[in-house]
Order: sequence, then structure tokens, then C-alpha cells
Amino acid sequence: MNQQNNIRLLAAVMFADIVGYSKMMHEDEQNAKLLRDRQRAVIKDLLLKYHGEVMQYYGDGTLMMFGSALDAVNCARDIQRELNNQPLVPLRIGIHMGDVMYDDEGIYGDAVNIAARVQGLGLPGSVMLSEKVVDEIKNQPGFRFESFGKHELKNIYMPIGIHAVADEGFNVPTQSYVQKLTGTNHNSIAVLPFTNYSREKDTEYFSDGITEEIINALTTIKDLKVASRTSVFAYKKEIKDVREIGKELNVSTVLEGSVRKVGNKIRVTAQLINADDGFHIWSNNFDGDMQDIFAFQDEIARKIVDKLEDSLSDQDKKKIYESSTNSVEAYNYYLQGLYYWNKRTPEAVFKAIDYFDRAIEECDTYVNAMASLANCYTFLGTIGHMQSKLAFMIAEKHALMAIELNNTRADSYIALGYVNLLFKWDFNSAEANFRKAITMEPDNSEARQALSLYYRIIGDYDKMLDQADAAVKIDPLSLPALLESGRAHWVMGKYEKALNAFNEALELDKMFRAAYEGKAAVYASQKKYDKALRMIKKYAKLIDSKYRGASQLAYIYAEMGDKVLAEENINRLKEREKEEPNHNLSLDFAMVYAALGNNDLAFEYLQKAVDAKLGGVLLIHSLPFIKDLKDDPHYKEIEGQLGLANEKIGINK
Repeated sequence: MNQQNNIRLLAAVMFADIVGYSKMMHEDEQNAKLLRDRQRAVIKDLLLKYHGEVMQYYGDGTLMMFGSALDAVNCARDIQRELNNQPLVPLRIGIHMGDVMYDDEGIYGDAVNIAARVQGLGLPGSVMLSEKVVDEIKNQPGFRFESFGKHELKNIYMPIGIHAVADEGFNVPTQSYVQKLTGTNHNSIAVLPFTNYSREKDTEYFSDGITEEIINALTTIKDLKVASRTSVFAYKKEIKDVREIGKELNVSTVLEGSVRKVGNKIRVTAQLINADDGFHIWSNNFDGDMQDIFAFQDEIARKIVDKLEDSLSDQDKKKIYESSTNSVEAYNYYLQGLYYWNKRTPEAVFKAIDYFDRAIEECDTYVNAMASLANCYTFLGTIGHMQSKLAFMIAEKHALMAIELNNTRADSYIALGYVNLLFKWDFNSAEANFRKAITMEPDNSEARQALSLYYRIIGDYDKMLDQADAAVKIDPLSLPALLESGRAHWVMGKYEKALNAFNEALELDKMFRAAYEGKAAVYASQKKYDKALRMIKKYAKLIDSKYRGASQLAYIYAEMGDKVLAEENINRLKEREKEEPNHNLSLDFAMVYAALGNNDLAFEYLQKAVDAKLGGVLLIHSLPFIKDLKDDPHYKEIEGQLGLANEKIGINK
């Protein structure tokens, strides 16, 4: 896979689409193809005039890129004027201006998604524009626009100002038409965790896996909003009225059910409920053998879609669930791996690795298992529970294998992006892979969290916060998303908002120790050291080790000026370093010595972290101790070795 030709640029992205093309193909295939070819010929001629480029064809749709918003809008106007002549082509066009990543395979990023969504609000003969495009050209003579205000678009997590070209002869939608398309949650669903009624108590992973696989199947349906896994699994041990759940998750329907597994026999019971009034829309039982599990999931998903969206084409309904394996044994191991991976603790992730390995042994082309295995090793390498080089080497190997087998999985690109970012320090490739993941799955919260971390590292804190907020908006009950949001607000000096995010995480899970650590960091930044110490003591109680909490306590005591207690905890750190040689504590020592004012030792340990390719060292710009080191000449040397010398760097306030 080529990682060398990634180009980041600001561009005007245009998306054009023939309205009703599928119906045309059904009624008169030859005429439909003639209209499509006419559209492409007109576009090709006008792109030469306006310096545009076709990036990709999507059947009847065309994705284009321009160097300026003015060229893009003028080109769109000329395209519509020409196609409005006979034979008329019912084309709608959408344009947005924004950052994109450009490589040999195409362009990626939110700008592409927004252009497609803006286009979808139009009518045949319309040119729809985002507010950013209008801002670029509003002072140019000869343009007329109709404004529709700001709207929330599917999979776009900030309201977008919508406009239409209102020149004579152009079709302009009404306000009510645009509002109808953007202001409803009609096609939305939450799949609650299926209850395990199996006799074997150790098969809970199976009911959880069935739930997750149905969620994955439904997310492939166009224009269907599906609540994320982490959001719905927050209700696993809660008994709540479905009407309340519907309001909390902003969905119109809820699916609940149960799984009973006895030997190789399975019964899945599912019922679809209207979240507004609590009445049942549909219910059914599915009986069969384990060998039928993939057909089960497809049948359940198709029945749900039939009830939710009658307007889906037969082609959309035909193949909803597509497993990346035909091996039931591999699938069973995969579900067990997911069960442990979703716990997100080092101990559980090691168990997950074992099950994903078994799944791949049973089926050596199992893409989902490979992507998940890559994410496991990325997790362990990132938190320092495996030697960095080994962990990221294995993660990269499996991510690349997964991408080679199927290049449409966001998780694989996220895992590869983490390798680029945290081990190779290849920032361009990391951003490209995170943006590819978002382009493929715009509602993937983990991809947004990854991009937020990238922006934190390079010092673009406004974008860091935007992506962190988007991750929470996608998945408001996700502990990792809330954690990333809290950290982003802390970096920006927005301490109350940071504490709110950490507190929300703790309301969901009192055992979520990273939130206590986050609160301690906020209190330390506010110089509320007593509160910081209380949080770290709560954090340490949740970890089965006599050394845990030593790093944070040493730093806080150093900041307080208590050198005796700081040294006491430094000694604990040194003992831990001897007993746990596979854990790299260089950054911990650097932080503490910087707080004590011992810059020589601080830089000595920073250099050790750099030499070991410890991913956490990339965060030095946004960590509090940087204020004591940034004026030292050694700092520029470290910055240069990290490859951050030319990046936009902000300083934690």
C-alpha cells in the first residue's frame, strides 16, 4: 500500500448526481446511459475551462476538485445551463470548501462528505453551496443566493450553513423542503444488548456478539441512523422504558431481543418497538443451527429495514449482512475476542488477542479479526504494556493485511494511522489514514478521537477540540470519547468543561480510572493540589499494584514544592522500573524532574523516551511541564528529533 503520495490541501469539492437514475435504468436502460454519458462529456469539457479535475465516478455521480471556490461555482452554473437543454439531464450539484487529503486513490476528508450531503438537499437543476463557499465568493459580482440557515447533516457534527444559487433558470428548493430533509430522526434505530438466556453462563459473549453484528449490518444501510455500540451497551444492566431510551439516544425505533443457545441450536427472539409510544412494530423468533448464524443476522436486519424504510431499493435490501468469514468456528472465536476487547483493560486485551489469533488460524482471510487484532496491539503499545517496536510492528502487519483483503474497513485505517503517528512519527500518513477512516465511516467515534489526538500532537488545538466534540456527539455514552473530550478541554485551559466530561464518564462507570487521572490533571493545573491528590488516590485504588499512582503523586508533590514526598515517590518509580522492565517510564521521570526544576535530568529522560520511540513523548507540547523546559536550548533539539519543529504548536495555558 502506497503511503508516500499523500497531499493535504484546501480545495473546493463538487459532487454532482443524476436524480432518479436508478428508476431511469429500470424503465429505459439505454436512455439512462445516454444521459449519464452526456453529463460526463459536458463536465469533462467544462473542467478544462475552470481548472477542475474528476477524482472519482460513482455510477451516475461525479466527484470533482477545484483550486478555488469561484472556479467551482462558475463551472457548476455552466454545467446546469448546458444540461438544462435537450436532452435534459436532471442533475443536482453540491459544493463545499475545506481541507482534503489527496493521493493516488482519490480525495478524503470531511469536505467530501459535506459536499455529498449538501448536494443531497438539492433538486434537479439546482446548485447547492455550503456557507464556506458563499463566504469565498460573496463579494464577486453577478451571483444571487438563497439562504436556508444552518442545518445538521447526517454524519456531519457541526451545523452547516446551506445556500443555493438563485440565478434565473436555476431550480431552488423551498425552506420547508430542506427542513424536511434535515430535521427528522424518522429512519433511526438503537439495537439494545440482546439478553443471554443460554444455559451455559459463559456464553454471554455470544449474545453481545449477535448484538454487535446486527448493529454493523444496519450501519451499511444508506440514510439509516444507527446508535453506536458503546451508547447502547450502556443500557445492558439498566432497566429503562424504551421511550426514555429513545429520547436519550434520539432514535425513533428500538430493537430488543434475546439469544438462547443450547449446543448447536440457537433461538433468537427480536422485537422492534416504536420509541415514541412504546408500541410493538414487529416481533419474530428465529430458530436454527450455529451453521445458520450468518443467515440469521441477515434475515433479522432485512426485516428491520423493511419496517423502517419501505423506500429502500431492492438492491439496497438484497445484501445487508456480509460476513468476512464462512467459518462458524472462526466467527465464534471472533465474538469472544470482541467481548474482551470491548472491556479496554490490558488484562482483557491480552485475552482478546488470544481469541482473535484463534479466529485467524481458523480463517486466514478474516478481515474483521485482523483489524481488531491490529487495534489490540496498537492499544498495548500505546499504553506501554508491550515493547513499542514489537507491538506496532504486529499492529502494522495485521492492519495492512486487513486493508489488502478489504480496503473499506475504517478500523484498519485507524490502526494503521496510529502506527504512523505514535511509532513512525509520520504525521502526513497518519492524518491521511484517519481521514480515510472518517470518509468511509463518518459516524465512527474512534476515528474522530484518533484525529483529535493527531491535532493535539501537532498543536492545532482548535481542530483537536472540534474532533473531540464530534466524537462525543456521535457517541455520547462512550467512555473513551468523553475521556478524549476532557483531555482536549484541559489542554485548551477550559477546566470546567474538562471536569464535566470526566464526571460524565464517571457517572457511566465509577471504575473508569482514567477519568480520575484526568480530574487530577485539571486540579493540578488549577493549583488545587488537595483535590488532585484525592483523585490520584482514588485512581490508585483501582489498580492492583503497589507502584501505581507513583508518577502522578511525584509530579503533584513536586509542583507543591514538597521535595521529600516527591523523592519518596521517585524511589517507588525506580523500584517499579526494576521490577517491570517492559514498561517504559522515561516520560514519567522527565515530567517529575522538570517539576522539581532539574532540567538536566528532565532532558536526559526525554531523550531516552525519544530513543525508545515512546509514543507519549509526542504529547510534550500539551503537557504542563513544558512550561519549564521550552526556553532551554535542548528543547529545540528534542522538537527536531520528533519532527514537530515545523508543526503548528500551541502551549497549554
